Amino acid sequence: MPAASTHRRRAATPRAGGDPHPEHGLIAPADVCARVRQLIVRGDLPPGARVAEAELAGKLGVSRTPAREAMRRLLAEGLLVPDGGGERPRLRVAPVGPDDVRQLYEAAGALEGVVMRGLTDLPAPERRALAKTMRDRERAFRRAARARPIDYDALFIRHDAFHRAMMDALAGPATRVLLETLRPRLDRYEWLYAPMIGPDFTETYAEHAAIIRAVAAGDGPAAERAVRRNWFRGGKRLAAAL
Repeated sequence: MPAASTHRRRAATPRAGGDPHPEHGLIAPADVCARVRQLIVRGDLPPGARVAEAELAGKLGVSRTPAREAMRRLLAEGLLVPDGGGERPRLRVAPVGPDDVRQLYEAAGALEGVVMRGLTDLPAPERRALAKTMRDRERAFRRAARARPIDYDALFIRHDAFHRAMMDALAGPATRVLLETLRPRLDRYEWLYAPMIGPDFTETYAEHAAIIRAVAAGDGPAAERAVRRNWFRGGKRLAAAL
């Protein structure tokens, strides 16, 4: 599975001598949340790191209100966890571990597998178009995996595109919402730890090829099994490397 970024982005910081919160009133709370989420996913806020409202607001150059809202939302997503009680409970970045990664990957595999059942009812022209898109995206993923040095940002994007092709074609709104609730926690493992199982992605290639064959044949049950196998085995590979 792809993989952690080797190129870190810096969070915005206050300008010296100016307004300590220069973006206050200009940045939406959802954008602040997205920036904090990226800091966690990319490892700039590592597992176990304590997250304080005032420090986070200063790091991002925003007021404490959007920082507080971001922390609340990321707590609900599972990227932050409580770190003690009290009137103002402290938070820290959620830990990582083998059990957690296996459960996340199995949950994602189960959901994507259920989605693939709809392949049987997909009209033949749409099914052929989906198979072609997946072949093209798999070729792009393999090219990114062969590059030296590996650009793990590109590898992550190419792998994500392969799976999104299936979901874009077949997933309904309810399933998309469920998958998106898992996405940030899955992305964190992909970005930070998947290089431990690279750069040889032979097993992933074989699993993807099985998915493509099932899609091309219009075999929903086979596609479900192949997608589940890809996710379940990927979780086991990563858990073994942690």
